[in-house]
Amino acid sequence: MKHLIQVNSKRNNPVPVGLVIIALLFGLAGCQEEDSFIQLPPDGSVITISSPVTDLMFRVAKLDGSSDNVLDNSSCLTVVLPVTVVVDDEIIIVNSPADFDEVEDELDDDDDNSVDFIYPIQVILPDYTKVTLASKQALDNLISSCEDDDDFECIDFKYPLVFTLYDANNQVSDVITVTNDESMCNFIKQLRQGTLISLQFPVTMILSSGSQVVISNYDELEKAIRDSDDDCDDNDADDSDFITILTDGSWRIDSFIEDSEDHTSNWQDYAFVFNPNGTLTATRGASILTGTWHTDTDDGELELNLQLNVGDPLDEINEDWTVISYNSSTIELSDDDDDDSSQLIFKKI
Repeated sequence: MKHLIQVNSKRNNPVPVGLVIIALLFGLAGCQEEDSFIQLPPDGSVITISSPVTDLMFRVAKLDGSSDNVLDNSSCLTVVLPVTVVVDDEIIIVNSPADFDEVEDELDDDDDNSVDFIYPIQVILPDYTKVTLASKQALDNLISSCEDDDDFECIDFKYPLVFTLYDANNQVSDVITVTNDESMCNFIKQLRQGTLISLQFPVTMILSSGSQVVISNYDELEKAIRDSDDDCDDNDADDSDFITILTDGSWRIDSFIEDSEDHTSNWQDYAFVFNPNGTLTATRGASILTGTWHTDTDDGELELNLQLNVGDPLDEINEDWTVISYNSSTIELSDDDDDDSSQLIFKKI
């Protein structure tokens, strides 16, 4: 007897293997394309290397080299310790900032008021680049070519800061955490044109007074940095510190150079006394010149204004002098404009 087996005519037909593979490939490609697509942040929340606020952030983070001015007499450089120096024929090994006092003590007894390094030495520039110098000439050339007056020393970032990078060309992003001033400078230096940067707000800034301000956007950040410019001076020393030194005892002019001409002899044997009440006397024998003085801050720089009641040629000293450096024995001033450049150095008597 024959048995008939009924087969359902609506059976599931198997899908060809080739079609399955093709579908999978298209699916994977779609996922990869979706994963590589990045939604850029809205307008106003990104900046570039060309944005003014990027430059301001860089200038806030720049290294201030004024702490070791007793060695190099330049706020543009920081000498890498240890170094060996010669002052007044004395050899001093400077292992740490604690040894600066010994150098300054020797300078007080040195008529030339100079520090000579035993080369080679290594220095750090404001952008944290390290340079090895083999001679005094190399150091002098570097100091003369270095710009040290565009940093902001009256405000600091509270780290860490978090940046997101968007590359408009290939839509690859990265997240960078900046932990200190050096890493901030290095981060900004490696940025390329076309890279979009997004800073994660809020950001906390620390003012020269020690107080903190919370920043919510780029406009507030730019304003806080610019407004800090007159809060302190770039010499990293209080106005009161400078005044204490200036009004202590008598001073003589050790050097007065105006537009490459030496006018020091005009002031030979004059003893200057800066009185705490803002009056000034310059005495040579029976001759007494009177005048006034005051300090001010301009674009973050400490200035000393001198006004003596004298005529030509002694009135050449009447200027708003920028304080370049000072200690208990020496005050170095400069005045630069479009026409000439002057340098005035006082030494303690």
